[in-house]
Amino acid sequence: MVRQDKFTPYPKEMLPSGFKYPKSYLDLSQSTNTINYDEKYFFPWWFEDYGTEGAEIAYRYRKFNSSISNNAIPFANYGEWEAYFDGEDISGNPKVIVVNLENTENYEVFTDFDTWLKEAENDGW
Repeated sequence: MVRQDKFTPYPKEMLPSGFKYPKSYLDLSQSTNTINYDEKYFFPWWFEDYGTEGAEIAYRYRKFNSSISNNAIPFANYGEWEAYFDGEDISGNPKVIVVNLENTENYEVFTDFDTWLKEAENDGW
């Protein structure tokens, strides 16, 4: 399995007014070495990397369910699952919404990025 070493977040110009990425997410974008990888288990999530076709498509189709968030910001995917920041949250520590793109009624909400990452490292899907 390919390991993603770093990624580029979407630029400020593309983000909702006042939105700030969590510091831990920005730190991770520079180096994913802190993610819990081992020989048996490879972190299955792929972070959206601005400037790639995949990141462009994820951003374009981000308005999956307006009852969840009108300004969802995609940041990672794993198969049919996509993880989004709540772009309406301007606290600097937004909640995370993980949606099954094959059935958008099936989603989970996490209090913040660090909580989501811990679950993702434990293969919560």
